[in-house]
Amino acid sequence: MTEDQLINRLANYKFYHTIQITDNIRTAGAPEHATSQQPVLAELQKLDLKGKRVLDVGCRDGLYSFLAERKGAAEIVGIDHDLSLGAVELLIPFMQSKVRMHEMNLLDLKPESFGKFDVIVFAGVLYHLRYPFWSLKLLRDVMRPGGILVLETAVFYGQDNLPMMYCPTGENSPYEASSCTFFNRKGLTETLQSLGWKVHHSSLLHPHAEGVATTGEQPVVDRAVFVCEYVADHEGTTLENYWTGLHKLHTQFGGDVAAVEKSALLTREPSVAMESNIDATGLST
Repeated sequence: MTEDQLINRLANYKFYHTIQITDNIRTAGAPEHATSQQPVLAELQKLDLKGKRVLDVGCRDGLYSFLAERKGAAEIVGIDHDLSLGAVELLIPFMQSKVRMHEMNLLDLKPESFGKFDVIVFAGVLYHLRYPFWSLKLLRDVMRPGGILVLETAVFYGQDNLPMMYCPTGENSPYEASSCTFFNRKGLTETLQSLGWKVHHSSLLHPHAEGVATTGEQPVVDRAVFVCEYVADHEGTTLENYWTGLHKLHTQFGGDVAAVEKSALLTREPSVAMESNIDATGLST
């Protein structure tokens, strides 16, 4: 395919990411989002991805997936509920890439879907999710111990001494209606820790603005990147089962947490126990 032919074919697609295809040609992308993408690219550049399995959640056109491939990742899987036809039909074949993209909702992701991963990229997605805690748990369940999570999302400033989440809807959102989940940094840090991730560091896109609590009636929103290691040392089976409604703490053990922890009933992984309590309708049995 000549460069002229490639340019003509690119015109048939709308791209979100700006991706360098040849020395002279790149996708147009959405330049207004490039600033928030750069910190993620910078963090991925620091990682040793050689031989690693990488999952790109909300992969869109594959900006982070193709970087992982260039850095020697052994396998790269991208998932997106709204898959990029430009990436699947043109970019991957033209670049002879081994990146595999699948149209999938994050809430359908399970360990048996693609196995477990060494690195997960989760950029520009969390603040759109109405079920953020469960989504982070699903990512935890497909992470290998010692694996790295690179999470980029919108966060809000305000009372960083308290772990908080701001959950506006409709016109109250500082972005638009689909943006409904904004943790503050402490809130997201503690949530990640409760699921077994050690947050190595987090950084704000505009650190000079930190400390500004509100503008008018809305909190000030910024973008942040969190780099985390899965250490598998989270709140424990007892508390996680309590959160997911699988406990028999009061009826069987009279509120004695120590007795629950000793019980063979709670030696199973919480995710397995949860699946066994869901019937075909999706309701708890």
